[in-house]
Amino acid sequence: MGYYDIDDVLTDACEIPCKFKHDIPGLGYLENNPGKPIRNNSKLLLPLWLARILAIVGEDPVQEDGTMLDDAESIPFVELMTPDAFSAKVINAIKADPVSLDVHSISPHFFALAIKWIALFNDKELAAIVTELMLQRAQEINNHASSVTIDVKRQIDITGDNSTVYSTNAGNLGNNNNSTFLLTLDEFEKRVYKQAHESYKDAKRWMYHK
Repeated sequence: MGYYDIDDVLTDACEIPCKFKHDIPGLGYLENNPGKPIRNNSKLLLPLWLARILAIVGEDPVQEDGTMLDDAESIPFVELMTPDAFSAKVINAIKADPVSLDVHSISPHFFALAIKWIALFNDKELAAIVTELMLQRAQEINNHASSVTIDVKRQIDITGDNSTVYSTNAGNLGNNNNSTFLLTLDEFEKRVYKQAHESYKDAKRWMYHK
């Protein structure tokens, strides 16, 4: 992903549930309590780009007398909690029927978010589930993308020469079942569908042009 990739920016803006591990003065406004501190164990939704930083950067633990504990690891400011997009309910739905799953309603940037989440936690189990989901849905996307028909028409231009006009139709994509599936695609899947569909159109035009 590039710096100017709008989908990457929007993925980083996805809100992640977090639990604060410290009392932090002045942040009460995040809980609609201006002027108050945010308390330890408070739960908030934070954008991924911010939550990721706060989950890495921490504060050294302090004893009651104010002195630092020796050889103690710093405690991150927040603990990342599993977002709804990867909840047990969603995982079970993926395993049950990945093709009929409405991925877009779960998150418009589901796959991009999954990649970032897997990288953060090295979650091999989630990686396997998301990979299988992608493979199953890719086959269905390919079936829809390949539904292309080419209408070939002959016409005579003003010079009297015959010319061939190619018009492309999206096959049976007007079918309700097909349209319903396309509405469930997330942004990554939409790009895959568009590129595959354009490739099939170009291939069929080339075959007729030979």
